[in-house]
Amino acid sequence: MQHLAIHPRDADVSGASLFWDAPPGEALVRSLDELGQMVPALAEIVDDRPRILAGRARALALRRLPGRTLAARIMAWPGPGCGHSPEVWRGLVYLASNMGRHIDEAMLVKAGRYFAAHVPVPEFLRLAGPYLGPALAAGSRRLTDWLSLPETADELLFSGAVPLAGSAALARMTRDELDVLRPWLTAVRWSANTLARFVTPLRETARAAGRTLAATAGEALAGVRPDQGLSPNDLIARLSAAAKSARYPVLTELEERFTALSRGISRGTRFTLSPSRGFESDAVTLTVQAAGAADLATAAADLSRLAAHPDWPALWSLARGQETGDASPYENRGGGGDTHDA
Repeated sequence: MQHLAIHPRDADVSGASLFWDAPPGEALVRSLDELGQMVPALAEIVDDRPRILAGRARALALRRLPGRTLAARIMAWPGPGCGHSPEVWRGLVYLASNMGRHIDEAMLVKAGRYFAAHVPVPEFLRLAGPYLGPALAAGSRRLTDWLSLPETADELLFSGAVPLAGSAALARMTRDELDVLRPWLTAVRWSANTLARFVTPLRETARAAGRTLAATAGEALAGVRPDQGLSPNDLIARLSAAAKSARYPVLTELEERFTALSRGISRGTRFTLSPSRGFESDAVTLTVQAAGAADLATAAADLSRLAAHPDWPALWSLARGQETGDASPYENRGGGGDTHDA
């Protein structure tokens, strides 16, 4: 391989294969100034000009140090016989030169976007696996789902609003659909679970009713704005409740009625009342915590008071009403049943 001393400003540092490079930090500039360049950059000659394949930060840092040259090792695409196009070869050279570097979720997506423009995603995963190591092994499915999204989704990840694990809830959404939800997606930091509880019911409701996500979200979230001054947790809870209500309106109404009745029945006691899952039966679960005999005695007295409360028949009738003719708690009023995205 040929080695050259290049004037830093003569080097082309605009290559798309430099998908992780960021502006040089002060520590790098100081190191190059005090200790010199210890690792050469990698470059290829394109139209009689060196194009950087790895080492962009060093080239930019040396531009700030008058009189310094960039030591570069010159490489060339081996040709079709290597099994890769020039673009894929450049990306693999860059990955190989960064082996051992800590790779975060944003870096995985940036690498994926570059390679997905030149090879199918499964081929990218096969080629890049040895270089991306544990970072890819832990999130290859998530990365595949994320790369199914338009590139406009990437800022949600880069800003920290949505994690890579949230790709399952967003998978295959269009740019227009993402734009509809963007005001709420950027308002707080989501986990994979909270994102699924918000997005999945909205998508299912839209699909079951044969409506657009924009129309569904506009109706379901009409009373929730990102600028209402709510705490992040309260906003997430409000949005999730609105999405669930749109998907399961009957169940939501039952839960609200149960909560109001059960609070009245248990008021002044230590008992908590819970319905059966999905109101599948009229059974009510009573729970209480006791740390000693005195607590048990109090609970026994409370239980007698609870048993005499006049609202028990109304509480039990919630599930019975479903059994005698009301819609299923899980039915969407817009049509369809309990469907899920594939």
